[in-house]
Amino acid sequence: MDHTTSAPHQQGRAMSPLYRLRAEAFNESLPASVDACLRSYFKDLNGMSPANGMYDKVISQVEKPLIEHVLRYVRCNQVRAASILGINRNTLRKKIRELNIDLMRIGGDFMV
Repeated sequence: MDHTTSAPHQQGRAMSPLYRLRAEAFNESLPASVDACLRSYFKDLNGMSPANGMYDKVISQVEKPLIEHVLRYVRCNQVRAASILGINRNTLRKKIRELNIDLMRIGGDFMV
């Protein structure tokens, strides 16, 4: 579902105008940031070949901070995090292990 439309956002509620603006800005700024980073990367290669496995490296570089930020946002509630990410809870747990995400450190970020 495209989250920038006026479709229900959460439990039957319409998306607020502020949420819609933020979603649209995110949809524009993230690709632009990735594009600028990749443009710089390829320019810096000066004609050399990129390292093999670039796809997995780029995905893991985005995936780990994404999962960490979502977990922090939901205070390490893995059910809510999986729902926000649009993945199964078991898949989230597997990714937490594979990406060496430290739940104790993330949990400590909001402990008083």
